[in-house]
Amino acid sequence: MMAREGTLGEIFSSIQGEGPLIGRRQIFVRMAGCNLDCRYCDTAEFRASADVCMVEIPPSSGRYRVIRNPLSPGKVLEEISNLRSPGLHSISITGGEPLLQPTFVRALANGCKEIGLEVYLETNGYSSERFGTLAEVLDYAAVDIKLKSHGSCDPEAWPNLLENEIECLWIAGKKEVSSIAKMVILRGTKPEEIEAACQRLEGLEVFLSLQPASGAEKPSSRELLQLHEVASRHMDPEMVAVIPQAHKIVGMR
Repeated sequence: MMAREGTLGEIFSSIQGEGPLIGRRQIFVRMAGCNLDCRYCDTAEFRASADVCMVEIPPSSGRYRVIRNPLSPGKVLEEISNLRSPGLHSISITGGEPLLQPTFVRALANGCKEIGLEVYLETNGYSSERFGTLAEVLDYAAVDIKLKSHGSCDPEAWPNLLENEIECLWIAGKKEVSSIAKMVILRGTKPEEIEAACQRLEGLEVFLSLQPASGAEKPSSRELLQLHEVASRHMDPEMVAVIPQAHKIVGMR
């Protein structure tokens, strides 16, 4: 496979359901393959590589056709053009994990910017080195801060994962990329975990989204309020919010 080609899982039009851009219309380009194994993952079907990519056409139809991987940036831009609609805010490159395919992501992001589309990268931030090769072509970066209790990786590997996630946000700030740190809150998430993570975010121009999990892992309202207070002791309260996954609430992808 050529380095500039990518393995994708799906391309579709929806709303951004997380963080400060909640409710904004985006086209989602979902990469296939992830290197982590979070206990709350809601896109587990895209952890592995994929032979085919599902592409929605037309936008908002919920109808999909199948195209074979790998895909060139040009082909993906063609599919993006077919999905453009009034009110489109940006292109979300998500996963899976986009940093596993940085050359393709950079080429795609460049192509989006050439046709006047802003780029929103959603990443677990496992490699600040790879993120650094992309930052200058991004408009928004949402980094999912993994708490140790998330079980995303082996416990001994977690400190290095956190270091890379924090460094990604520092790089984004230096490149003047609008930055979002997301922390998924599970039932029983300890205040000490949130406090330790927020201490690492002090001094950064970053919006912190505390995102409650759903289903059996859903935290109580009391837990969410307590953790919001903890985070606000270390960050600008105007930049801290509890935001659930809105797309799930309204029945969208």
